[in-house]
Amino acid sequence: MDPLITIVLVVTAAAAQVSAMVCNLSQENGTHQCYGALGESLSLHLGSHISNDQISLKKGDKRVLNFKTGEDWRSKLPQDYMNRSQFINNGTFRLDRVIEDDSGDYQLEIHNSEGTMMLRVNMLLVIQAPVSEPVLSHLCLPHGETVVTCSSERDGLQYSWTLNGQNLTRSVAYDHYQISVITLKSDVTGTLTCMVQNKVSSSNSTIDLPLACPVVSSQFPFVAVTVAVALTVGILTLLLALFVGINHLCKKRRSRFDTSENGDEGVVDTVVKIGKQRNPARKQRPPATEMVEYGQIKMAVNPDVAASP
Repeated sequence: MDPLITIVLVVTAAAAQVSAMVCNLSQENGTHQCYGALGESLSLHLGSHISNDQISLKKGDKRVLNFKTGEDWRSKLPQDYMNRSQFINNGTFRLDRVIEDDSGDYQLEIHNSEGTMMLRVNMLLVIQAPVSEPVLSHLCLPHGETVVTCSSERDGLQYSWTLNGQNLTRSVAYDHYQISVITLKSDVTGTLTCMVQNKVSSSNSTIDLPLACPVVSSQFPFVAVTVAVALTVGILTLLLALFVGINHLCKKRRSRFDTSENGDEGVVDTVVKIGKQRNPARKQRPPATEMVEYGQIKMAVNPDVAASP
């Protein structure tokens, strides 16, 4: 595997710029697509109309606006729009602090005083969160190339890159300039900027590439593998020696334990033998008594002795 070398770079991030979103629905009939920034204001230009025109703006089956010009437009305004909307005399409906639930399909209809429809417009409103400040990081490849990553949160992001204020070209970078990861060719230095944007905001960050990535020798992998093998062999040898020492110590302690047990059994045997030697001595006393008694019997049956006085 080729080694990777990381280098710490100075990163400068610019604050996200949120565009003021305006949707013009007064031009022609048909379908429009509009975008709004989460938490910001959104202006829907409905057009300038003469008095007594009936204006109706619905989101799905829910009526948002339903009034005649010159009348109180708030009288039929839904409660969730009451404190964050305003209708301006030039025909603009402004919605403040937009939320994700404001996304959806809208339909605008305008009728004149005679009830004739003057305008019908369908609108798809998409609310997006402003992009976060991008974070740049990079690493060096063995042959001197530089891989730079630009990370940012949110959906629907678009990326663009510049080097020293100029768009990237094939002379300094490989293809795919509109993605979050690029690869610069070797010996490329300067100020690299990544810009991230969606439909409602944009932000950028800059890093300085003061030095080109070094080219790593092709012998480096071999040396690394050799060192790793040597360390592995050394560790295995140490573990084997430790195992042999512990095994020898256990055998030595077991031998001492067996010797002490055998000594105790010898003492018991000696006691048993001594006990057997004492028993015959005790059994020899009755014959001595028999001989004494036997002698008395012999003297008692002698006729000479019995006749003497």
